[in-house]
Amino acid sequence: MEYALTRPVSAGQMLYPDNAPLTHAIFPNLGIISLMGERADGGYAEQASIGREGFLGVAVMLGGKSTLSRSVVRVSGDVIYIPMFAMREAGERFACFRDVMNCYAQAFIAQLMETVLSARLDQTQAQVADWLSLAQVRMEGASFGLTQGSLAEALGVRRITVSATLSMLKREGIVTYSRGLLTIKDPARLARYGSERHLRILEAFVWQDELVKMMKTS
Repeated sequence: MEYALTRPVSAGQMLYPDNAPLTHAIFPNLGIISLMGERADGGYAEQASIGREGFLGVAVMLGGKSTLSRSVVRVSGDVIYIPMFAMREAGERFACFRDVMNCYAQAFIAQLMETVLSARLDQTQAQVADWLSLAQVRMEGASFGLTQGSLAEALGVRRITVSATLSMLKREGIVTYSRGLLTIKDPARLARYGSERHLRILEAFVWQDELVKMMKTS
């Protein structure tokens, strides 16, 4: 694409502050972006996350003017920057592009709803397992860099709680964890410690796989 620019991003890097003009849509090739909600008392937690299935900027594509949250790189990788004017132009010219944007918006809303439900109903152990299960799919592999503090920040819980869960998963032989590198050894058993949240989120994006199949056969 003429305007696309690929850049590496590092864990902890802020891509946009809250309520900032969004000049570029950001598509992760690899890595995970957290959209962080904050309260006046200093509390914060992840509202949603974005991996290779999505992009940062859907609110502006739907008519917004600025970001709705602080976006932070949770897992390092590389992303593609595309100017918002190019995104809008594609939306105006191509009906198929608008259809894809609408499908993504629906899937993203489904993720938001599942995140809210999980925060109210699931124990921290399940939230950790679900987050890691999604991360494994997004990172296309079992190993990725993630600190306990960073995961605790995303979930809005204490670090000691995340540490206890990871220690249990390590004892069970489900994950290994050393110096910020986490490896998922048994994805199936990890999923059993979670709720259905990660499965519902993956289901919301199944249309992307079907779209790829259609493109390959057309």
